[in-house]
Amino acid sequence: MSIDLTGLVRPHVVEMTRREDNPNVAEFRLQPLERGFGHTLGNALRRMLLSSLRGSAVWGFRLEGVVHEHQTVQGVLEDVHQIVQRLKALTLVLDEDTDEAILRIRREGKGPVYARDIQPNANTRILNPDHLLFTIQDDREISCDLYVNKGRGYVESELHPSDRSFPVDLVRIDAIYNPVRRANFTVSETRVGQRTDYDRLAVMVETDGTITPEDAIAYAAALAQEHFRHFVEFGKVPAARSYAAETAVVLGGLAAQLGRLIDDFGLTVRTLNSLKNSNIRTLKDLVEYSEKELLDVKNVGEKAVAEIGDLLLREGLKFGMSFEEVDGDLRVVKSGVAPTMGAANGS
Repeated sequence: MSIDLTGLVRPHVVEMTRREDNPNVAEFRLQPLERGFGHTLGNALRRMLLSSLRGSAVWGFRLEGVVHEHQTVQGVLEDVHQIVQRLKALTLVLDEDTDEAILRIRREGKGPVYARDIQPNANTRILNPDHLLFTIQDDREISCDLYVNKGRGYVESELHPSDRSFPVDLVRIDAIYNPVRRANFTVSETRVGQRTDYDRLAVMVETDGTITPEDAIAYAAALAQEHFRHFVEFGKVPAARSYAAETAVVLGGLAAQLGRLIDDFGLTVRTLNSLKNSNIRTLKDLVEYSEKELLDVKNVGEKAVAEIGDLLLREGLKFGMSFEEVDGDLRVVKSGVAPTMGAANGS
């Protein structure tokens, strides 16, 4: 579908300024925009940033002697409500391939219990280790289990999983998964030629440190784009049919596999955006690049190439392949080179 952009002013200035005293705060500026576009884009981005990003949080806990939120804990200074508020403020990250974990605290004697007192877990990283959880007043042993998972936005306690396999004394709490703490935007006027009524959009993003501001806004924009794309070919392409299914009708075998969009393989948002900006949109586009050529693509580094290498290994493909069309399918002309940077290769 072609779009007639004649006479439409499009942005040509994209800037980012990061706060020197806080790397988790950044401002993004986009200009010029047609009048009204600033509020349209700003509202969409802000809503995505504040409600739709995925993160990790504590959703339940077990503490010796506690069966509900409305009680005190023997030998602990804080009541359960205070402990819950501090658990909500615990900033942590689960590994990409880990969806849930149980973190344990085992402590003897008086004194404060901090996030750094949580026993090490190979799949979890604590970003605020000096965060106070509770304070033990008596000379006693205390045991606490924290139930962590991934989610989006804000989830109330009663909406968390209810499984009979969970302990009866598991206390569920409201969970704040969103890694974006604040997101605001302003729209001001900017000049193009003699006209001064074009929009200048400035978006301020503050994260909790589990994601960078640029990754957060890139994810939000990609999420909006993913929803808008369904209207691009509205009335022409059945919404229920995937690209791969459509391709399989016309092409078979290898062509169907290579015709799949790179969006379908779980690549990170940053890697996806970098590839798409270089017009790499299908698996076929991707495998025609060598590892060296991918490293020359803007914003694609060794970590992204390793991620892509793992994808190719899963699909039984290689870097630098080439093909020719034969009887409605594709035949390999150049077999390519196996990935060398993927995790499966130990790098």
